[in-house]
Amino acid sequence: MPTLDLSLVRSTGTAANDVTPSDLDALTQNTDIEALRLAPDADLSNIVDALPRIQSIFVEFAAFTDGRGFSLARLLRKRHGFTGLLVADGQLIPDQFAFALQCGFDAVRIADSELKRHTPEAWDAALDAFDLTYQRGYAVKSGPATSIFDARLSRMEDQKTDDPFFGLGAEAALRRAIELHEGDLFLASSLGADSAVLLHMVSRIRPDLPIYFLDTGKHFRQTLAYRDTLISQLGLTNFINVHPDPAQLADVDPTGKLNETHPDACCAVRKVEPLKHAVGHFGAQITGRKRYQTPERAEMPIYEYLDGPDGGMKKINPLAYWTAKDVTAYIRRHNLPPHPMFALGYPSIGCQPCTTRVADGEDPRAGRWRNQGKTECGIHMVDGKWKPLEKKETFEAF
Repeated sequence: MPTLDLSLVRSTGTAANDVTPSDLDALTQNTDIEALRLAPDADLSNIVDALPRIQSIFVEFAAFTDGRGFSLARLLRKRHGFTGLLVADGQLIPDQFAFALQCGFDAVRIADSELKRHTPEAWDAALDAFDLTYQRGYAVKSGPATSIFDARLSRMEDQKTDDPFFGLGAEAALRRAIELHEGDLFLASSLGADSAVLLHMVSRIRPDLPIYFLDTGKHFRQTLAYRDTLISQLGLTNFINVHPDPAQLADVDPTGKLNETHPDACCAVRKVEPLKHAVGHFGAQITGRKRYQTPERAEMPIYEYLDGPDGGMKKINPLAYWTAKDVTAYIRRHNLPPHPMFALGYPSIGCQPCTTRVADGEDPRAGRWRNQGKTECGIHMVDGKWKPLEKKETFEAF
């Protein structure tokens, strides 16, 4: 029967065409087996001892509704350590493309009769659709879809959005942003309570990405120690400490107590101006902002265009669809060190003179500039310019 091999792991270049798998009788011979055919109800205990001499295994799929072949593949890979070629052979449909890949198959072999209904182009399109849609509800839990059914609906909504990163998981969004803005992208980290999440992701994708930290001279010593711990533990190689201009400090804040009388001016000289000069040449920024934080962010896209007279700044918000539970789960799953101040009652951590503990039931940012009528330091890009925002935003140290 004419067949077509579609490589699931495309880098292997493996061909499954023109192969006639042997049946189980071949196991009785103490010789290498080029290809073995397994029925979906095969008892793997009968072939475990022979696995080292089997080059490839073809698992039969009599119908796309019969999922036993996926279970066989998973057991062969995970329980029995089979490292040879694994081929799904029979009545599969494109929707099962990515699932076959996850279960350990290297290739699929589709009958010519099926290819009349599902072309090779349809199979490729199915994998692309999974990358953009299904992974949010299935492979990547932290996304706009919470189930595979929501993911199907989201796929249709995808056609209505201008966000080119719509549907990508956090790490996928980071990878695409780095590829799209190579050499023109930075991350500004506050070293706050949840900063370790993005720093960890960056360390896995591009540890030499420029990461800017505002060393205002007023941080908790625990924050500086936390910075050093994360740099060392995560292997970040391009971590840049930004300091206020000494001449400006001497002119504007000679006593070091400007925060007590003019907190906005203190933030301007220690944060806004230094960061503006340090990253003004970049065209794109990674942020840790999330939709749940404020009503203003409820519709925030992952890829955000901020137009301005000079082209403005583009912001990538990989965690846009994450919840607070997603952040906590990620930190625990990867055993990331928590900020030392968090356990002491500081859910939002800024400079020491302007940060106090937060009582149970208070807004997490209630301890920032307490009783001063101030909620933001002023570091926000609006219409291509760095401007303070009037509205209160939570869970943001910058």
